[in-house]
Amino acid sequence: MDARLYDDVLAFTECIKDTPEYREYHEKKRLISAHPELLEKAEELKKRNLELTASFEPGKDVLEELKSFADKYEDVFMEPVINEYLLAESAFCKMMREILTMTMERIDF
Repeated sequence: MDARLYDDVLAFTECIKDTPEYREYHEKKRLISAHPELLEKAEELKKRNLELTASFEPGKDVLEELKSFADKYEDVFMEPVINEYLLAESAFCKMMREILTMTMERIDF
């Protein structure tokens, strides 16, 4: 890799780490990591949510599945440490998607 590009990437990653989204995510990750049982619940919820999303089929009535999912994980959603962690992670991921989209739009790939 070109030395200038390497240096720019390092500087860029420092810019990302200086965003409110990253700082909030990093803090919430630190807090939930102090409670391994809550982190495990959050990871299980994310895994199940991903499976549910991946199984989506256009035209399929998913209302019952969504209700079942919400009922099953209601206690997890209501746990403040988990909820705050998931919200912070979501905001950080959204920011990263926007960055990657902007990057790819500007590169003739």
